[in-house]
Amino acid sequence: MNKLESHEKKLTFKLTSFEGPLDLLLHLIRQNEMNIYDIQMTAITSQYMDYLHQMKELRLDIAGEYLVMAATLMNIKSRLLLPQEQEASSADVDEEDPRNDLVQQLLVHQLYQEIGVKLADLASERELSYSREQAAPPLDAQLGQLRPKSTTVEQLQTAFVKILQRKKFVKFAQPQVHPERYNIKSEMNTIRQRLRVERVVAFEGLFPDNIVEHLVTVFLALLELVKIGEAGVQQAANFEPIMITSEGNNVIE
Repeated sequence: MNKLESHEKKLTFKLTSFEGPLDLLLHLIRQNEMNIYDIQMTAITSQYMDYLHQMKELRLDIAGEYLVMAATLMNIKSRLLLPQEQEASSADVDEEDPRNDLVQQLLVHQLYQEIGVKLADLASERELSYSREQAAPPLDAQLGQLRPKSTTVEQLQTAFVKILQRKKFVKFAQPQVHPERYNIKSEMNTIRQRLRVERVVAFEGLFPDNIVEHLVTVFLALLELVKIGEAGVQQAANFEPIMITSEGNNVIE
């Protein structure tokens, strides 16, 4: 009785390592350091059958899939051991390796094993993380549109680049040096005066000429006015014109 109990404990430990005959075969191939594309069928079949005999000795039922694999291994082994008779008419025809189907099954099973290990690792990592419960939105928030008329700096930059791309700048044959003709403070005052009169100015309307130095200076002046709250930037919807207002409450993000 003690001997049987010791056998049962040994078997229980061993069975937990294999999930079907393909799992067992992969273990035997790795243990024997074989190339999966060139399986030594005699050795693998013998070791596989020894495993099944051990299960029988321990009076355990062997799953049908193990028996099917045993028959498959025996069939492949016998086909490889048969003498290869090549007739003249079929001398140039290469006979298919009887191990090919088994190799494909083992490769697929090996892939599933690797994926399973990766998913288990990801699950273990996730268990170490704790997610904070979702907070309720503010009562005064407009869901999906917290700041419907605000415009980001990136959007302004993109709009300014498009303006530059449409402009045709004068190209000089030789580099020319000019004294500073434009400055940010002066352009800030110009924008202030327009906003006092018009209240709302189209963004593109701030860049009438084709002088690149002037365009850049105006753009920097606009950013400075928005920063200090003397001008606002609004856009009713995507792809709508960007408008500059005299109210600086809609500060860009």
